[in-house]
Amino acid sequence: MRTVGAALLVLIALILAGVALPGAWIERNLVQADGFVELAGPLGADPDFQARLTDALATEATAAAELPPAFAGIIEPLIADAAATVAALPGYPAAWDDTLRRSHDLSVPTEVNVSTGVESPQPLRLDLTPVVSLALQEVGSGIGIEVPEPAETLIEIGPAEQQVALGQLAAISGLWPFLLTAAGMTALLALVLARRRGTTLALLGVGIAVLGGIYWLASGAAPGGAEQLRAQNADAESPIAALFREGLVARAVEDAQPLSLAVFGLGVVLCVMGVAARLLAGGRTRTQQD
Repeated sequence: MRTVGAALLVLIALILAGVALPGAWIERNLVQADGFVELAGPLGADPDFQARLTDALATEATAAAELPPAFAGIIEPLIADAAATVAALPGYPAAWDDTLRRSHDLSVPTEVNVSTGVESPQPLRLDLTPVVSLALQEVGSGIGIEVPEPAETLIEIGPAEQQVALGQLAAISGLWPFLLTAAGMTALLALVLARRRGTTLALLGVGIAVLGGIYWLASGAAPGGAEQLRAQNADAESPIAALFREGLVARAVEDAQPLSLAVFGLGVVLCVMGVAARLLAGGRTRTQQD
């Protein structure tokens, strides 16, 4: 009976940990603004991302400027040139960080009820106003006239239903400290209850290693999901929306997979410790019998 109870407690601990660990990552990197900026910030310095962003940004900046017809033919090429070089401007890093913070404030709900969800959900949006304004300021300083700057330049990157899902995910992920504490206490209780603690520790290690493998596979499948979503919305969304979403997913995978390996490694270590403890316990028993 004690063996069955210990095994059941190990299973409960693994389930709790399996929810808590992704919750901690989501809370740190998506729900918190500083974590989101830290996660997505390197995109702004990636040469490939910059090249693709500036190509799409030229169109957005030209549309946002709302130029009078008499000046459009003259200034639009200048805007395109400024957009192409905006990433090299001294103010670009600050503008990109401001873009990320504004986009986070617009898209990630701060107050969410787990049961009722988000009140008045809005589409997920990327606020490019700081970067567009920077490009237009560069044009204005180059030709000596003030180019109209937009009040805001918002790019929809996901429907309102995704904000609802994101809000519920944020609410659940906020419980990760309690879930992780409960998982640790349950695992300790399983070891106390078990007749063969080495075996129980090895079983716990195997379960944690499996969790690490699941996290690795899930994160590796994320880019495929982003690509599929892009194919479904190819005719309806801005190129910048697809570009940012794919870049953010790539950054998330880059950040999450080492953590998955760390979880897997912890599981292997615990498994080895459990096997070693079981072998030592078996050796002592045989010695006492002899």
